[in-house]
Amino acid sequence: MLISQKNIFWEAAVITLFIFGLGILLGIFIENSRGDKISDLYLISEVNLLDVQIQTEILNLDYADCQEIVEKNIEFADKVYNDAKVLERYEGASRFKDLLVQQHKRYDLLRTLLWINSIKIKEKCGNSLHTLVYLYDYQIDDLQEKSKQEVFSRFLEELKRDSGDTIILIPIAKNLNISSLDILIKNFGINQTSIILDENLTITNPTELYKISNGIKKTNKISL
Repeated sequence: MLISQKNIFWEAAVITLFIFGLGILLGIFIENSRGDKISDLYLISEVNLLDVQIQTEILNLDYADCQEIVEKNIEFADKVYNDAKVLERYEGASRFKDLLVQQHKRYDLLRTLLWINSIKIKEKCGNSLHTLVYLYDYQIDDLQEKSKQEVFSRFLEELKRDSGDTIILIPIAKNLNISSLDILIKNFGINQTSIILDENLTITNPTELYKISNGIKKTNKISL
């Protein structure tokens, strides 16, 4: 009887360890799968960005079509924005979030280049589109700052949905030690969550978000 009870104990222990080990392996597989999918998103966007950069160079040619260049830049910006939403879902479901930080940083480098390209296009083709650069902090613990970022995110999503192709929305995490981004935003004096409209209006307070909508409407009327 005693031997039988020992056998049952060891069998239960072996089964428990097997299930536990299987769970760990499954978790690793899922995380690796997410990492691979994020890498695929980055590589595809990297190729698209190279295409956009070449189109920007084409602006220097006499036969460059500004309207087509602007349309292609907007299409790419929308794709990057949608890819960012996918990235957020992966991060929200991840148990090993540190593994995704570098992937996020690579994406923010990509979006920084998109911002630079958009500035160049506007300088060449005029202000036929608006850039909205959303600078936020990635993986923070401050509840007040998190709440502020949620307000900003909801506002920008609604604005993008309502304004469509007239807006290039570029969310970038500003706290990942990206030197090129730090240089770019230095002149704006930004040290907190902010939204930059067309490189000339910076909003840091949720109570001032209406200024962005008003600024876009005013510019659109002038362009008409």
